[in-house]
Amino acid sequence: MRCPVCRNSILGPITLLDGLPARQCPNCQGVSISSNVYLTWKKTLGREFPPKEGAIEIDPSWEVKELKLCPDCGHIMARYKIFPDTSFYIDRCRNCNGIWLDHNEWDVLIDRNLHDNLNEFFVRPWQDNLRAAETRNHLEQIYLEKLGADDYENVRKVRAWLKDHPMRGMLLAFLEADDPYRI
Repeated sequence: MRCPVCRNSILGPITLLDGLPARQCPNCQGVSISSNVYLTWKKTLGREFPPKEGAIEIDPSWEVKELKLCPDCGHIMARYKIFPDTSFYIDRCRNCNGIWLDHNEWDVLIDRNLHDNLNEFFVRPWQDNLRAAETRNHLEQIYLEKLGADDYENVRKVRAWLKDHPMRGMLLAFLEADDPYRI
């Protein structure tokens, strides 16, 4: 099995964690994980680790942006974004579900307790939540830029106050009226 990044290097066996075998490129240090082996290992965990804020800074230079072929079956691997607003992707084969992690990517997942969620990154709910978070962050930046920090904070407080207020409709009508005291 050849490295999808280096192309000529042969992947050698390693153990990522106790009971989780993988294969690693001796040149670029990328790691190939079989989906079936990973899912078997995950079942032996007995529990999931809660996600946490990581200490390892994600370096965009880690990302190998070239097309990768699956070391197991030779099919083109698809890239999946893992965190909002970052250039952090994991590659997965859509044919055999094999997973490729570029150098340092496994360490980032361990650092954030997401190594037991690897199979979830490739499903629609994870990707939809990721896009929603990116959209929210983008819109928040627009509001901050257009309104300024103080006005944005004030309008957020008013919005929170209005959200479940029993007289919300009347309050909004009052605010929208040119002259709320004129009939």
